[in-house]
Amino acid sequence: MDIEAHAEIIYKILKLKTKHNVSMLGHNYMEPLVFGLSNSKERGDSLGLSIEASKTDSDYIIFNGVPFMAETAKIMNPKKTVLVADKSAGCSLADNFGADEVKALKEKHPNVPVMIYINSYADAKAECDICCTSANAVEVAESMPGDEIIFVPDIYFAENLERELEGRKKVIYPGKNNSVKGAICEVHEKFTLDDILAIRKSFDIPKGHPNRMMYVHWECKLEVLEESDYYGSTGQIRLNIANRVKEGTIERAFIASECELTSNLAQEFPTVQFSTACSVRCSHMAKVSLFKILRILEAIDSGKDLSEWEVTLSPETISTAKRPIERMLSLSS
Repeated sequence: MDIEAHAEIIYKILKLKTKHNVSMLGHNYMEPLVFGLSNSKERGDSLGLSIEASKTDSDYIIFNGVPFMAETAKIMNPKKTVLVADKSAGCSLADNFGADEVKALKEKHPNVPVMIYINSYADAKAECDICCTSANAVEVAESMPGDEIIFVPDIYFAENLERELEGRKKVIYPGKNNSVKGAICEVHEKFTLDDILAIRKSFDIPKGHPNRMMYVHWECKLEVLEESDYYGSTGQIRLNIANRVKEGTIERAFIASECELTSNLAQEFPTVQFSTACSVRCSHMAKVSLFKILRILEAIDSGKDLSEWEVTLSPETISTAKRPIERMLSLSS
């Protein structure tokens, strides 16, 4: 990370951020130069950022992430102007599963509560009973009434959740005894069991080693998750590393997730030797850049039209999509 080469643009961004009372939410997958624009309260995983979006008293929210994340911020704080650096940035989970697919599963399984992963657009959330993130999926699932839940849209996450619940709930999900097409994360799909075993060998991270850790994100395949030493959300992985650093019980780690997460954690925890897979990047998250963020702030500063970046939702969509998110947040309060 070459801060000096970008010092001028970073200075301009931070100056305008302060001048216009901007909350700059940064997801853990942002590249370090972008991630560093957010203060500690403004950084995190989807759950943490959802909570922060609901609390902020800033005049503007710039969400350094992808549009479905910015939608969540708008839903939780509808009176705020919410902006995103690149509206064309998508998500293989959100883009490939919408409200129609939710309705199809509900028709096949009437009266079964529907739990939707936060990696989805507002129209799909509006059709569901409760939302979840990778940080609270088990807690949310166990809070639902009855013996069955519908989980959408992530197929791998659903399989992993089913394993974690150990029969306490029957998990119905896209493609499981039905023709509804689900979705997968194009980043986490890239990690295979052979990859994990090869990484363990090449980076000398044997399973069960007291000070060397293989971390895996919930969105990976079940067989990859089962080979991990620890699995969870990006925020949970970070917290586990932080605790181990305090205890002196971690010296080396690999994280099977978007590689910029590793880049950010390597800066935060310099005593840990992180092995990386830098080819595993989210092309959508990578669309967020310093230059694009500065353009937004300069438009705010000059009073120009913000429609190129502003995330807008109808009052009806905000109202209906807010309910499942608020139900989730009530469990985390």
